[in-house]
Amino acid sequence: MPGPEKMVAAALRTMLVLSASLGCRERSAVRDPRPVLDAAGLVADPCAGDSLRPAAGAPAQGVWLNEQARGARVAVMIGPPTADEQALVVTRPVESIEVTPESDTIRHRLDAAKVSLELLPPSGSLGTDSLPVDSTVRSPPAATYAVSPNVRLAAYEPCATSNRGPRVRYLRRDAAGQIVTDVMLYRASEQ
Repeated sequence: MPGPEKMVAAALRTMLVLSASLGCRERSAVRDPRPVLDAAGLVADPCAGDSLRPAAGAPAQGVWLNEQARGARVAVMIGPPTADEQALVVTRPVESIEVTPESDTIRHRLDAAKVSLELLPPSGSLGTDSLPVDSTVRSPPAATYAVSPNVRLAAYEPCATSNRGPRVRYLRRDAAGQIVTDVMLYRASEQ
């Protein structure tokens, strides 16, 4: 019979293989049984257009970017996973760089980021004072990396009818908890 160390290592490998295979499968949306109505009172398609929704799978490895016409840019690098056999967790190195329109650079790095599910405000809540950190007005939970106390990276996926690929949402709050940067990043490289 194998020793406890070998059993833990085998269990960890099995968990990693299972989580990787589950993360690659198409996810089905949990739907409210009540139909959504549009302004005309007709049943609306919840995935109309190129809508995105929060994903429960961790943001994927790679380089993620967003550039805006006003000069703001965000780049994020999510590194390869590393398993900690003592704590039975998987971590990743994560680094974010934000360049504001005023050319200020805001940089955060975490060598061992752990994924967690988090309730985030709906996308597009930029500059809203009515959504404090502990607000109950939220979208569904998203898999996130907390790169710093004020910076979150969250996984988003397109609806099944969309041609878009997955996105990573970069959300930064100021010291008072107000959202100051909220952008969707596209994947520029898988490495």
